Amino acid sequence: RRAESEYDCFGAGHSSTSISAAQGMAEGKKLTGKEPSNCVAVIGDGAMSGGMAFEAMNNCGHLNSKVIVVLNDNGQVSLPTG
Repeated sequence: RRAESEYDCFGAGHSSTSISAAQGMAEGKKLTGKEPSNCVAVIGDGAMSGGMAFEAMNNCGHLNSKVIVVLNDNGQVSLPTG
């Protein structure tokens, strides 16, 4: 829920969208003409199984977006992680 923290600036029904959201915020900052700062996406190991996460990472690399991705590998995904 977005109401959990005053710092929540994005809400969605699926956690695989966190990297896409961070990229959108980073690209939006570029449009302001100000010095862009890094945007941080926190994503769990289970959410990384969603294709949207990998598509967003490809887009971040292609556009040189200032995005930092933090992977929370808590071992809770239903598949082996390594």
